[in-house]
Amino acid sequence: MSTALVLTMTGPAGAQTGSPPPAAASAPLSAASSSAATPSSADAFAVTGVKVDINGSNPTTVRDQAIREAQAKAWAELYRRLVPGGGNPPRLSDNEIAKLVQGFEIDEEKVSASRYVGAITVRFRPNAVRDALGQSGGAAQYVEPPARPFVILPVTQTDGRTILWQDRTPWRAAWEARQPAASLVPLVVPDGELSDAQAISGEDAVAGNADALARIAQAYKAGGVVVARTDLPVNGPDPARGLTVDVTRYGLDGTRDNQTVQVKSGGTADELLNRAVASVGTQLDDSWRREHTTATGPEQNTLVRVPLTAVNDWVETRKRLSGVNAVTRTNLMSISRSEALITLTYRGAPEQLAQALARQDLGFAQATPATAGYPGAPLPVQSADWQLTLLPRGSGAASAGAVPGSATPMATPMAAPTSLAPSAPIDGTTTMGAPPRNLGTLPAKSAP
Repeated sequence: MSTALVLTMTGPAGAQTGSPPPAAASAPLSAASSSAATPSSADAFAVTGVKVDINGSNPTTVRDQAIREAQAKAWAELYRRLVPGGGNPPRLSDNEIAKLVQGFEIDEEKVSASRYVGAITVRFRPNAVRDALGQSGGAAQYVEPPARPFVILPVTQTDGRTILWQDRTPWRAAWEARQPAASLVPLVVPDGELSDAQAISGEDAVAGNADALARIAQAYKAGGVVVARTDLPVNGPDPARGLTVDVTRYGLDGTRDNQTVQVKSGGTADELLNRAVASVGTQLDDSWRREHTTATGPEQNTLVRVPLTAVNDWVETRKRLSGVNAVTRTNLMSISRSEALITLTYRGAPEQLAQALARQDLGFAQATPATAGYPGAPLPVQSADWQLTLLPRGSGAASAGAVPGSATPMATPMAAPTSLAPSAPIDGTTTMGAPPRNLGTLPAKSAP
């Protein structure tokens, strides 16, 4: 197989790369240690805990077969995660699926001479998956996952108190016990250390304090913050009454999405809280799907003119472009005091690109002939067919046909970490930083 393999081996802790080694043929069915490599749930292109149970006569062959089966199952699960409406993925051979795989981790395994039972995490190459989704009768659209996980802040309000770090509430405990799932929006629960409490308080979280939200996001290298607030009595939740959770998702680009999750009554208190955690995750995924569906298909390039009327216009344009999932790369061709000329690499039709840009308050239309910005100013050597303009914040969503519940601008945008919005000067030969996500082998300059 042509994949990079990361295996958790029985015995001393450590990871090994290469092909799977043969299992002990004469040993009884025994459990392998999985403490050496804990799979991360903060990766939307990873499918965790894929169960396999294979019988055979050769332990090496059985393990190889288990890995192939896990990769096929993981590909089907990833397809359902990324494609609106789900369904069956396009038929791919074992070798074709292997080319999409970046690597795998064996979370746990039991091996004997004739049987292999295990749980495997499979990680896929994002760009290879994007290409494969639109091929061989695949999907016309897919959902671009977040480039980075979101920090989840479980806030409990009890008797007028707002509790985030002070006590380990049942609501926080339920989130800490959350198992990695088939999640489109990866979530990270903070450790609750002193640095977390210094970064943001429960009151800051409820109020949506932009500076505090930015600090906790930067601490976990996250793309934003989700505040999940619920009211609980001192003695814990009442399963007979159900639960209401107010959920607010904050993006580093200043967007905010509010939802209310109603959890039906029934079961025990722990079961109620676990259902609430699952429901919040589902609602976050559904909301993200509404806002971030983009076209599949091969990448294409177009030359775009960006008029500049203020010193900060180029920096703001670049920041907004980084939030457009349809754009996979942006190259700066030339820049002057009056305009910039860029090449956009994107997927889908120009009309679809225009809608995606509008959601970030960027106008996209046929370009008018370029003129000199001041007497004696040289005209661009290359002419562009399209023009990209900055729109007032909040004005683009309506033109993009935003649906109810889609992201709306915050009153005070969350300050993004400096690594997401570099301010170093750019000359005409420099490749602008790509959107903050894994772009495979594209020659784009990544953020430090």
